[in-house]
Amino acid sequence: MRELFFIRLGNDVQRVSWLDANEQVVEGALHEAAAQIGARRVAVFVPAADITFRQVTVPTRNRARLAAAVPYLLEDLLADDVEDLHFAIGERGADERVAVAIIARARLDGWLAVLHEAGIQPAALVPEVLALPYQAGAWTLFCEPGQILTRTAAQSGFVLDADNLVFVLERALAEAEPRPESVWLYGAGGAADAAAAVVTTAGVIAQLQAEAGPPLALFAGQYHEPTSLNLLQGTYSRREQLGKLWRPWRPALALLALWVIAQFGVKIYQHGTFSAENERLRAEVNQIYLSSFPDAKRVVDARVQMEQRLAALRGSGQSGGGFMELMAALSDPQAIASGVELRKVAYKDGELNVALTIGDLQRLEQYKNQLMSGGFTVEIQSATARNDRVEAQLHIKRTAS
Repeated sequence: MRELFFIRLGNDVQRVSWLDANEQVVEGALHEAAAQIGARRVAVFVPAADITFRQVTVPTRNRARLAAAVPYLLEDLLADDVEDLHFAIGERGADERVAVAIIARARLDGWLAVLHEAGIQPAALVPEVLALPYQAGAWTLFCEPGQILTRTAAQSGFVLDADNLVFVLERALAEAEPRPESVWLYGAGGAADAAAAVVTTAGVIAQLQAEAGPPLALFAGQYHEPTSLNLLQGTYSRREQLGKLWRPWRPALALLALWVIAQFGVKIYQHGTFSAENERLRAEVNQIYLSSFPDAKRVVDARVQMEQRLAALRGSGQSGGGFMELMAALSDPQAIASGVELRKVAYKDGELNVALTIGDLQRLEQYKNQLMSGGFTVEIQSATARNDRVEAQLHIKRTAS
């Protein structure tokens, strides 16, 4: 998983603090923080004063049903309309109650708008009180100017106003169920001393800590992503936000997908058709080759083998005559004029065996004499009259000189 970049939002969202590459806290404008993020994922700690924490008993463990039921189970405890609120679901505790963080949608939308305007797409928005150190059975208070952040459970807490610290803390300790065994106090000054006095008076052990340093450094050190309560859930989840961006493009993408599928279908059909035609032509060429060269026993590549055979025939120096020379004599224009139709030609060792059809025996004799006058020896091996035509078999070779 990519490294995290931590940002803390304050009441003035344009002035933030963040951890730089040296783990030092830097304060500045939000766009300055955005320029430092790089490829890291962003976790943003948000003011807990805007968030209410509750625990509720929900019988179902189905996450979707639980998220749907929680708003209406808490409706009577809330002043605002549940439609205006966002409910982030936390973990189920040992007492089977589910932790819930509640925030006004307008407030959450405002934070996200500012972050997005600066070019920041947060992976998590975390209430800052839930980034304080936590031990089971103890509370943690972090005192800073104007407010005291209080964590009361793994996924629960509240913010105390410094002016009302004593009254609110006394009441919170008195009503706590279960009562904390101890309270860890971070920070120094009047607020920390006043908080320590209230805790001690209430009969709870106060554990004073040394100077904690900048709050963001403490938050980042304590943050544990798998167990944190991320406000970006439901309609605010990254998946849903991406879905909102893509939703307007879905019709166009669907048409594009159909076009691509259609194109592939056409290509596949054409490939199949062309392959079948190619195989048919290959078989036809092979048959022509075997018919032209009866002595051939095997066809590997008809075109190459045909070229090799023809090259050998052109260069043949045998006494009987070259193939091309014999074929030229057979196709003499005078022969065609005599009505000769060649049916089959076989060549071997400088001699041709020819099956042909001609008008009658007289024309056959004339054709034979024509070939012999060209310097060829012609032997009529058979001549049969059929359907007013004569079918003949001739053996032709070059006359020995």
